[in-house]
Amino acid sequence: MRTSQQRPPRRVPARSVTTGALLLALAAAPVPAAVAAETPHVADAPASSQSQDGTGSGDAWAVPTLPADRFTLIVAFSFGNRMPAGADPERTEGEPGPVNEALADTVVAARGDRDVPVYAQTPIADVLRTKYGMDDVVAIAADVRPDGTLAYLSTDGAAAKVAALRGASLATDLAGVVAFGDHQWRATRTAEANGFRAYAPLGISMPGEYDPLSGQAWTRSREIYLPVDYAGRIPLLIETGSGAGR
Repeated sequence: MRTSQQRPPRRVPARSVTTGALLLALAAAPVPAAVAAETPHVADAPASSQSQDGTGSGDAWAVPTLPADRFTLIVAFSFGNRMPAGADPERTEGEPGPVNEALADTVVAARGDRDVPVYAQTPIADVLRTKYGMDDVVAIAADVRPDGTLAYLSTDGAAAKVAALRGASLATDLAGVVAFGDHQWRATRTAEANGFRAYAPLGISMPGEYDPLSGQAWTRSREIYLPVDYAGRIPLLIETGSGAGR
């Protein structure tokens, strides 16, 4: 297993658009100060049209897709949570809430009757176990600091943990990415940047209804979330804007 210092090489996908122009457009949507203050680390982004050819349409905002029966594993990224009354948000991941329940349903739809590995952040993994009896799901949990508080697990952090667990299999993996609709572009591209050949499952819709009661303030509405997500896209666009291909 890789240590945190032994992360896989960053994969650099192709882009056919001018990164500079895109960055200028993104810069026009600054993250509100209140949201930025509540967001420990951002590495996630908004939805885009899915390409239908399995490789990407040449549109930098398109999410590359493949038929679900091609995937060798599924990686599921959580979105928000529900914090029980009286719970300390610094010490608990909270309950899944309706969005992560919907993401768990989507994992099951993408997996079908195939016995491929599933790696899911804890809120989704909890639902997969309790609702679907998926005892073999690998939960990707936040790290716990020595004082018992949780270290926020970003999209990049979750993707890196899965990559480390896959080890040598990373070279041949085809990863199906399940994520909230407005988060799927960033989730897929972040998995790709961590060494995966990563795709959304073709023809399977991602959840897109926000939870106004989410315990994570930046995931309660599209108006709040999109500026956060666009800010998270900027490093990915800088890194992949002149790439050599998938």
